Amino acid sequence: KTNLIILALILLVSCNTSQQNKIDTKNGEIDSASIHDQKLVEKIFYNVPAPLEMAKLAKDAGMIFNPELTNPIENKQYYIDQTSQALNLGVYGADLSYARIFDQVQESISFLSVIRELTDQLQIPQDEKTMNLELMEKNIGNRDSLMHIITKMYGDVDIYLKENNRGLIAVMIISGGWIEGNYLALATMDKDNPNKKVLQRIGEQKYSLESLIKLIEPHVKTDHKSAEILNDLKELYKLYEDVTITTINQGVETNSDKGTTTLKGETTVEIDNETLMNISDYITGLRNKITKPQNFWSQQTKTLLLYKNREQ
Repeated sequence: KTNLIILALILLVSCNTSQQNKIDTKNGEIDSASIHDQKLVEKIFYNVPAPLEMAKLAKDAGMIFNPELTNPIENKQYYIDQTSQALNLGVYGADLSYARIFDQVQESISFLSVIRELTDQLQIPQDEKTMNLELMEKNIGNRDSLMHIITKMYGDVDIYLKENNRGLIAVMIISGGWIEGNYLALATMDKDNPNKKVLQRIGEQKYSLESLIKLIEPHVKTDHKSAEILNDLKELYKLYEDVTITTINQGVETNSDKGTTTLKGETTVEIDNETLMNISDYITGLRNKITKPQNFWSQQTKTLLLYKNREQ
């Protein structure tokens, strides 16, 4: 896998965030529930199709940046509750990655501005010890420096969320980033003649989605938007059941000094065109539901209804 990027780092903010699973910082002990949460996050991190990775594959294939794929910054006015704010913080983080790999500096600055606003609305401190967005802004033109800053910054946010028992916010950020990352990957794919590497990464989401669902479940609230997101992800997983993944000699090697993670082994993904289109349509509908809450929270999208009705 390529460098640590924004979406992958967003995933890190969820590590062990629930009140029941918090780390005892006084004696350094970590309970079994915390370790379980961490393993789930690692599975998502290792398998998620990072927007930077997918964008690089698309760029190498000769594709150009498409601003129409990203979430318009004007939509920020509709995110008036913390669940929508957290979901779209993840979305805009993925969009920032997508814009940056194509060297769209002005677009990146715009996304960073929205991230700043959402971070403030979520009451995540914007200071040197937590969310140093000012330093990010100063280094927006330097990709390497930006990655280093983000690595430290999201680690600091992770600590803040753990100490303040804000598990629901954390898993909603992850969910938004995961959905947007997959949406961008599928939207840039030539579905009639898909890139083999991209297709394999899409198929591997069967594993990361399963882990994401398990991570979210302890935090959702009855009759709450988070419960609806969880149900939608479970419906999406039903579509992924038609994806067959075979892995030989599976293993993970992480180099913390270089900030890289290498997946070892040989993986074969079997996914037919109909399944690919069904997954793409569903994720697009779910993504629109998140980014356009004024249209979708009061009613299910036609796409979501279509696949839910198939089970009835």
